[in-house]
Amino acid sequence: ILDECLDETGGDIPKAVRLFSDRRAKDSKMLVKISRDLDRPGKLGFLTFLLPIILDGIFSKMLPKVFAPNTIAMLQRQGITFTGIGRRKRMDRAGQVAILGAGMCGFAWGVKSLIKGVAKVTGQNSAVVSGSMVSLFILASMLKKVTPMFNPNASPADALNKM
Repeated sequence: ILDECLDETGGDIPKAVRLFSDRRAKDSKMLVKISRDLDRPGKLGFLTFLLPIILDGIFSKMLPKVFAPNTIAMLQRQGITFTGIGRRKRMDRAGQVAILGAGMCGFAWGVKSLIKGVAKVTGQNSAVVSGSMVSLFILASMLKKVTPMFNPNASPADALNKM
């Protein structure tokens, strides 16, 4: 790009540098944004770095023609600008949020329908059925943790290790 700028300005270096800077400003800004997103500490770092890598891995394997690989893999590709990577990842995030949101809405609708159906069949209030289902879920989770302790072939150290 610098060669093109030098050719366009007739070899005038100050003008060529200014033209080069103008052309690369958006990419430079996007590179800084990508770098910051990949380098944040704590929970924000999880949200801007680790979670997107996980989601990109899942979605790009399920639908490779729709979703691009993660940002780090995209940075290693030739022929794509930092601005192009940023634009592509924004589109991917919107698609991922839409799919996950639709899935959660569908799941919530299914649970609601199940609760209404069970309430209708049993003649109970929906709140009672909901509370019962939550209680059963909690009990099942607790039993899953506790049952390995009752294995006659396990030592106490094994049970403590699984807690």
